[in-house]
Formats: sequence, C-alpha cells, structure tokens
Amino acid sequence: MIDEDFYRQTYHEVNPDHCVFEKGMLTNQCRCSRNQKLLIAEREAASCTDKEAKTRCQAFLDTLQQQARFALKVSSARQKLGHVKAVKVQIGGLRGLYQALHPEEKIPTPVPEVAGMLEEALRVWDSFDKLPFPKIIPEIGRWEPRRRRPKRKR
Repeated sequence: MIDEDFYRQTYHEVNPDHCVFEKGMLTNQCRCSRNQKLLIAEREAASCTDKEAKTRCQAFLDTLQQQARFALKVSSARQKLGHVKAVKVQIGGLRGLYQALHPEEKIPTPVPEVAGMLEEALRVWDSFDKLPFPKIIPEIGRWEPRRRRPKRKR
C-alpha cells in the first residue's frame, strides 16, 4: 500500500497541469481533446495539455462554484467542497452548460469536448459571469453520481 502523502507529492510532481475536470474525465462523464490520461502508482490521473484551456476551465469552475453555493447548501465561498459535491458541480455544471448551449438536444453522456464547449460559451455570452445560471444550476442538483454496489459477503 502506498503512503498517501507520498502519492500526493508524486502526483503534483508528475502532473503539475492536472485537468480541472479530472473527476469527470476519470469517470467517463465528460471528454476533452486537451485531456491526457496518466498512470501514477497504478492510479489514473488526468492532465491538461493546453495551459490556456486549463485557465479557462478553472475560471468556469470557480464561477460555477460561486453560483451554485445555494444549490449545494454551502454557506461560505471558502468552504472546500467534499468529493460528491465537487463532482456534482463539475458534471452537473457541464451538463447544464451543454443544455444552455443546445436547448433542443438531449444532454449526451459523456459530455463532449469540454474545452471547445467553454470556448463556445464565451463566444455566446462573452464572460462566464454572464452565463444563464438559472438554466445551468438545476442540472447540478439533478445530477447524481453512480451508486456503489454493496460489497458481496464471502
């Protein structure tokens, strides 16, 4: 068993440009042409190959987390989100954005081309602050992660 502190240190050394939507990429809930999967100590990691895209993704996620605080029942902007809430923001937010951009289409799983979708959103609305959050935020509340199967008794 690998020491978790050592793993985290190694992770940051090997993957300094981690994908902002790593949780979604690794669970096949979203895709991106700028994503590169890595193996670190028999675990998967996701890396971003485009610094501009990563900056754009981080700005979108930061704005989304700020706007989704009420839906997530988080009172402070500084409060760190737990794993499930972080995944809900990432995947639900991307699904909501896809729906806002393509209202006539069914939301696909996985959500395609994250970086391209964010570029499209900026062309349409000029800024992440101007996104139609009343259309995006409900998808965060609706999206549920896959439930783990109960362990079988041996």
